Amino acid sequence: MPPDDQNKRSPAAIGYEWVSRVTTVCLEMVLPGIGGQWLDERWGTNYLTLLGLVIGVTVGITHLLAMTKQAERSKKDKDSQD
Repeated sequence: MPPDDQNKRSPAAIGYEWVSRVTTVCLEMVLPGIGGQWLDERWGTNYLTLLGLVIGVTVGITHLLAMTKQAERSKKDKDSQD
C-alpha cells in the first residue's frame, strides 16, 4: 500500500489489518499440528503431530520475518519521502 494511502486510513482499519496478520500467523503455526494429530489418529502413527508443529512454526516464523522486513522497508520509504 502506498504511504499516502496509509495516512488516510482510520485507526480501526489499521487495527483490523494487524488482527488479520496476527490471526494468519497463528493459524499457520497451529493448523499443521492439528492436521498432523488428525493423521496420527487416522493412520495409527505418532510422529505427524510433531512434524506438523515443526513445519507450522517454521512457516509462521518465516512469515513474521517477511512482515518485519516489509514494515522496515515501508518505514525507510516513508522517512526518505519526508
